[in-house]
Amino acid sequence: MSHATQQLLAFVRQLPSGFAYTPIYAKDQHLSSGKISKGKTPLERSHHQILNPADTALQIERRPKVFQAVGVFTGPRSNGLVILDVDRNLSRLKKKWGESLEGAPVVTSTKANAAKFLYRVPEALWGVVRGFGLSDTGAGYEVLWGRQGVLYGAYPGSSDGKAPEGFYTFAGDLQDIPEAPEWLLAEMRDHAGREVQDGGFIKNRKAIDFSDRDPAEVAEIVQSALRVIPGQGTGSRDHWIKVGMAIHSELPTDLGLTLWSAWSADDPEYADEWTGSNPCEEVWKSFRKGPVSLGTLFWMADQQMPGRLWLAEDLRKVVAELESSTAEVLPNFREIMLATREALELENPAEQQYELHKIAYKARMRDAFQLEKMYVDQVQYESQSETMTIGELLKQDFKRTYLIPDLLPNPCVALLYGAGGDGKSMAAWTLAKHVATGTPFVIRGQHVPVQQGPVLLLNGDQPLVEMQEQLQEVEMPADAPVILRTDWSLQAYARFRKLMQKVQPRLVVIDSLIGCSGGRAFDENKSDFATPLYWLTRNNGVLFPAATILIIHHANKTGGFRGTSAIRDAVDETWCLKRPTDKQLEQTGRDARLVTIEKSRSGRGGTSLILRQEADLTFSLSDWTLEADPADTTPSSVMDRVLQRLRVVYPSSMTREQLNADPLCGGSVVAIRKATQRLVKRGLISVSEQVSRKTGGSPIKEFQAIISTSRGESDIYSPTGVKPSGTKEIAGGQQRVLEGTCPPPPSTGTTFLKKKGCPTADPLQGSGSDHVDTPHEDIHARAEQKRTPSELERLERAADWD
Repeated sequence: MSHATQQLLAFVRQLPSGFAYTPIYAKDQHLSSGKISKGKTPLERSHHQILNPADTALQIERRPKVFQAVGVFTGPRSNGLVILDVDRNLSRLKKKWGESLEGAPVVTSTKANAAKFLYRVPEALWGVVRGFGLSDTGAGYEVLWGRQGVLYGAYPGSSDGKAPEGFYTFAGDLQDIPEAPEWLLAEMRDHAGREVQDGGFIKNRKAIDFSDRDPAEVAEIVQSALRVIPGQGTGSRDHWIKVGMAIHSELPTDLGLTLWSAWSADDPEYADEWTGSNPCEEVWKSFRKGPVSLGTLFWMADQQMPGRLWLAEDLRKVVAELESSTAEVLPNFREIMLATREALELENPAEQQYELHKIAYKARMRDAFQLEKMYVDQVQYESQSETMTIGELLKQDFKRTYLIPDLLPNPCVALLYGAGGDGKSMAAWTLAKHVATGTPFVIRGQHVPVQQGPVLLLNGDQPLVEMQEQLQEVEMPADAPVILRTDWSLQAYARFRKLMQKVQPRLVVIDSLIGCSGGRAFDENKSDFATPLYWLTRNNGVLFPAATILIIHHANKTGGFRGTSAIRDAVDETWCLKRPTDKQLEQTGRDARLVTIEKSRSGRGGTSLILRQEADLTFSLSDWTLEADPADTTPSSVMDRVLQRLRVVYPSSMTREQLNADPLCGGSVVAIRKATQRLVKRGLISVSEQVSRKTGGSPIKEFQAIISTSRGESDIYSPTGVKPSGTKEIAGGQQRVLEGTCPPPPSTGTTFLKKKGCPTADPLQGSGSDHVDTPHEDIHARAEQKRTPSELERLERAADWD
């Protein structure tokens, strides 16, 4: 940071409160309007937002090359501050005005015979005085009232090039500003009451011959507002246009154009545009009735002089009577939605809430929450498509993918709830580790591939030290693509969209629903509490990239679902994490937790996961599902039996005809067809088309199990639990399963619950499977002979754990 910037920050930080300060753009800086700063342009939002010394210092500190000076707004916004800006003839004017210049704070620069003097105007006179420019008197000075003046910092040099670049210096005490001398107040009153000839401001409405009195009253009210609304100089076209549109909304006649033109001509930075023509005329013709109304003009005037003090007492009564006697005029809907969207883009959550409450108050709404809900409805309306027939819907190419086949759909919003301390976060972080690292996952007793990608963790109620410990416990790699944001709010819709666009995560974990709901947590029994969840579900893949979103929620005191049923209705899936019952402990062990999928829009309700702490103190999470039972012929069992058969013959594939003829699968042709369709959708099997001579060259569909061919943190599990030798080995360490053998449980991960013995089937012709009658004991004996000592030790630990 340069020495000049350090001096500027030191000056700003010692400024007194009670004034509307602003950082000043350095010379030649590009403005948001596309124009170039001349070295005196204030920060855009300071025109309508009062910045205190700390706010101003923050902007300068963040962008020291952009902002190199500090200014202050004059007028009622700064408690009546007025600046006498002497551009030339200072020595002569000192003789004329004498001691009245000596007691005032003064700003000087490298420009000779020039200075700025600071005074204050008594509050009783704020409505009857007006500033004026250099061209109004030709006396070499102007009076800044409502406009901004630079106090300290970089001086860009004079426009004529006679004064070089340098620095503004300040002398005096801003806490001891003298009252404006009588001669200065007299000039300001004179300009406020002066009638501009040739179509200027109107002094007396009775002098205009209107058959109806209302336009005259409106004209004088507009004139009163324009007296206190300053021009904003370079880059303020939007402000200029908005003032013109507000006037046009009630006075679309030449009278309105006259008022706007006279006000526009007062901005000295646009003086060149008035040479030979009126720049307002062409723009005025383009105005149409729109969202900007006279209320906008009133709001601008109120920012300069609160309490409608800019109106004379009689006109104040007229406006008050109109407001009380007519129906309440609310802001335009589009204007409210635009303002809400801008507020939601703010990074500072405190500032965001303040702006939302202001907008809600203007719209006469109950609170900012009601405003946000309306905004959510509007965004949803904008994103929805036109009506369509069912035929058109069925033609749409929608594809549901899975991060983890048959477990984590994408897009999806799932809610995981459980009692405190039962391991909800550990389950979520373990899933996050699988996605972040691409580690294969156990589904139906077999490792399946995982779509690797970035993970976004949004935390609302956990200390960072606790999150660090949990991520260390699941051994999340330090270089994993995981992004963490703390103090998150579910209502931060705009920030969520930006973050999703930036990170492009495959998995989002929100911990927790209550913690990320801020002050609204006490409303969890009200249906409105679920509004952010509806927003996430409806707009997943629409307003932001499609992702799997897992939200952690707390159970109630009895271990049941906590809060309004609307929470459950708003999401795609609900998962319940509980400790195993006494009956289940025999299969799970005491350190395991079961996750039951209670609700699923993709038809997976009733399935379960098991979370275990392994012998090496790491955590494993895997599918925990009943093994297919050949005696069970219900339609719901067909999918499991088809999946098991395709895994048995892997890497060979089978047609639907072969599956239907298989004794293990059985079932009707229709059931087999639907089972394969659903297994393909869930990412558990793949489909390809092969040309068959039997069908006369027509393509026939063949189905193959999807099994991970890479190794994750643990060995790839094969259904037999052995690694075959000889010609049965295949690429990636996978094997053809020895047909007719019953798969034992893996060393870690999924536990199969035995049900009515082990299914068997006759060998299929042409399937690539071989029938082997070797007993299990002999298989394991041969397999152990090829194990390394470390592998045998791991198997023994696993046996002890079971």
